[in-house]
Amino acid sequence: MMRSLCRENGMEDGSITVFMTFIFLLLFTLTGAALDSARCFGSGGYVTTSAYGADVAVYGEYNRELFTEYGLFGYGGCNGKGGGDWLERYEEILSDNLRERPVSQEKSILPGRYASIYQMSAISTQLEEVHYLTEEKYFRKQLRQWITTEGLRDMTKSLLGQVRGTDRGQREGLLDDMEQNDRLQKAKESSDTKQADQGEEKSGADADGGTDTRQNKGGNRNKENPLEFVKELMRDGVLSLVCDETALCERQLEAREASAVENEELEWTKGKSGTGILKKFLAQSDSMWNDEMLDDQKKKGELIVYAMDKLGSYISHQGEAVPYGLEYLVSGKSSQKDAFASVVSRLFTMRALINFLYVEKDPILLSQSLETATALAATLMAEAFIPVIQHGILLVLAMEEACVDVTALLLGRRVPVLKNQSSFQMKYVQICTAGKALFRAKAQNYPKAESATQLTDMRSGLGYMQYLWLMLLMNTWEDLYQRTLDVIQFDLREQFNQTFSIDKCICSTRVEITYSIPVLLSGLAGGLVSERGKISRNGTLQRRICVVYEYT
Repeated sequence: MMRSLCRENGMEDGSITVFMTFIFLLLFTLTGAALDSARCFGSGGYVTTSAYGADVAVYGEYNRELFTEYGLFGYGGCNGKGGGDWLERYEEILSDNLRERPVSQEKSILPGRYASIYQMSAISTQLEEVHYLTEEKYFRKQLRQWITTEGLRDMTKSLLGQVRGTDRGQREGLLDDMEQNDRLQKAKESSDTKQADQGEEKSGADADGGTDTRQNKGGNRNKENPLEFVKELMRDGVLSLVCDETALCERQLEAREASAVENEELEWTKGKSGTGILKKFLAQSDSMWNDEMLDDQKKKGELIVYAMDKLGSYISHQGEAVPYGLEYLVSGKSSQKDAFASVVSRLFTMRALINFLYVEKDPILLSQSLETATALAATLMAEAFIPVIQHGILLVLAMEEACVDVTALLLGRRVPVLKNQSSFQMKYVQICTAGKALFRAKAQNYPKAESATQLTDMRSGLGYMQYLWLMLLMNTWEDLYQRTLDVIQFDLREQFNQTFSIDKCICSTRVEITYSIPVLLSGLAGGLVSERGKISRNGTLQRRICVVYEYT
């Protein structure tokens, strides 16, 4: 009986021992699997942190000149640096960040003080995506980081209100006058053709023995003929009358290849002469705000505010390599002098037209011009063309007043949008004595602009920068965007490095990192990590980590 009891007790002790052994093995396996899975998951965090540090380190070698001068962030761009150089430098820094022991212990067989927790191998990197500063999405992101667009629409609407008048009736009156002016211009062209034909006949008659007295009288009359100003203007140009033409920069700006592609413009941006700009603002302002212009208004507003702050202009005196950067944005002409001349020509056309709308309604100027036109028509025996000659004289007076206005704008002064008797500077008796000195003297009568770059109170008139606003708004976003990049690239090339290319400046990357890590308990750990990697037959887990970095 004792033997049976002992045998039973022995069997019971043995079964308990076996059972406890299985329990301990199971606990050990589960604990090991949990630790192994944690190690696998932890390797992902370790690689991600190391990769982020590598991103920060590589982007820390950004183009400092680009950031300092224009507030834009980008890696490379100089000396041919691009995506390949970025990845090479990235792999070098990532390798250092992933190292688990010092370099001195790297070749040691049994490093005594260091142990590898992750035991990663077969580390490889691939640059999946690379985005450049010249991509519109990323360029606008950087603009929005420092620019404030609050109130931009109201500011532009205020400017629009200054141009088109204070009420709808005044605006419609201006439009009617402009249409009438177009008809008069056509009539004037027709009369000029007839007068030219008559002049040829008279010159032929004089050659056959005509009287010299008529020629002599004609010579004296030419000195008193107000229309002679038009010949002088056509011969010398507007620039010679409103500024020192010899002091203008004549440097040629090299445009980027990307900006040479012709882009289809919106219908309301075509015909960007001074008259076209004014007529479109007056006639199509409502539809422009509701339809076409509204889509790009925010983008263009951001870019214009940025350009006003960073680029130079004639009156801002900034930008050594590109002194007329804003003028280039308006016209797109590669020559700095031609770009400035294009802006001046548009200013002159706008101001001459607005001034003509005033002088043709002023009763005093009408009576004086009618008297002069009658005298000229009598000598030419062309009484039927008295109204045409009268309008020509008034147009000359408006053009001379426009020269005063443009001179004042280039001196940093404000000019009233619409003129009256008190603000109109030219006197009728001065119409035949107008010149550069007179224009400059009269331009001093206008008030100075408080700020050259800000749109502040415009009740005293518009300044040069405000007119640039109007002209910039009439360009497409694509034109402004590409021309801004042209100016930035050309300026940095001239000042710092001739190899600079803004098209190669990297501002965002997406890198895929692949590595292998041994799994001790692949059967149990694999169920926990299979979603993030793939376990091979030899018990090695291959993982892929994607790291995206973008300048913010």
